[in-house]
Amino acid sequence: LEPYLIRTMRKALAKIEDPTLQQEVKHYMGQEGQHYQQHRRFNDILIAAGYEGLRDIEDQMRLEFAEFEKKRSLKFNLAYACGFESMALGLGHWLVKEREYLFGGSDSRVASLILWHFIEEVEHKNVAFDAYHAVYGNYFYRVFGTFYATLHVMKFSRRAYQLMLKKDGLWGKLSSRWKLLKVIMRFLTAMVPPMVVACIPGHHPSKVEDPQ
Repeated sequence: LEPYLIRTMRKALAKIEDPTLQQEVKHYMGQEGQHYQQHRRFNDILIAAGYEGLRDIEDQMRLEFAEFEKKRSLKFNLAYACGFESMALGLGHWLVKEREYLFGGSDSRVASLILWHFIEEVEHKNVAFDAYHAVYGNYFYRVFGTFYATLHVMKFSRRAYQLMLKKDGLWGKLSSRWKLLKVIMRFLTAMVPPMVVACIPGHHPSKVEDPQ
């Protein structure tokens, strides 16, 4: 995902005139580059640990993002980036608020990786939004991008956790599926309000107060 976001924002950069926003976009691309490098290392560890099927999911993601760039407009790709960041902002708040529930007793290296990533998502919460509005600015298309990107990422997330649970022999266990359902319902309950807020006319991410 991150290399696609970086390429999209680099194309948008050529159309942005505000020097302050130009610099923010460059910082954004730097952060996303770091996210990619660290998640690449983590994914390689997972693949080496026996989850080889993740490669197929990555290949499919890579193919679909390449098709977006080839067949869709910059407006679509920038709306996707803006929409993804709107979702990531809500997700970041949820991860911080629920960190004990989600990560208590887990490997602290994994918890740190995820929380660090999404704290930075909160930090650059305005950039993709401002870039989209500087270049295009259509409200309804931004809302479309928000839902499209969210559902697209959720599709691949489901494929990944389903594959890993099957590999662990947990997908077919009722107790495991029940635990998963509770996490999913908790996630959806938490994510609906920020998604609604992100789609309100006049919304700007700067209005969303950062978590402590």
